[in-house]
Amino acid sequence: MPSRRFQYAVSLTRDGGRLATIRAGERPPIATAPPEDFGEGDPRRWSPEHLFLAAVQSCTMLSFLSQAEHHDLEVLGYECEIEGTITRRAEDGRYAFVQVRQVPRVTVAGGKGAAARSLTGKAERDCFVSASTTAETIVDWDIQEV
Repeated sequence: MPSRRFQYAVSLTRDGGRLATIRAGERPPIATAPPEDFGEGDPRRWSPEHLFLAAVQSCTMLSFLSQAEHHDLEVLGYECEIEGTITRRAEDGRYAFVQVRQVPRVTVAGGKGAAARSLTGKAERDCFVSASTTAETIVDWDIQEV
């Protein structure tokens, strides 16, 4: 069976200095800058580091929701906090994300917690973005029933 193939395109335009705007099709543009700990950082703009973390947590959510849909599990709520650590990697001395830890808080109906927990491993496995990084990825699921 041939493998499915997905391709995505994004364009970037420099706005001056280290500021830029990224675009992808008809989506709203995103203003980017270095993070505040670097020169010309702007806390009002998304940094590549923040975008990376947002991509990881968004992908994890979408993977979980897809698994939930395939298993007829209604998700009543989903929130997530994420943190990433950048330092020099021991193997090559390059600065990189070495660890990403996220805490998804998922709310399902009473009696559905076990079903939701059974999908977390599949959701982690199916996230393309997490699979694309060498950083240790830790997901501390918090499944709540109402």
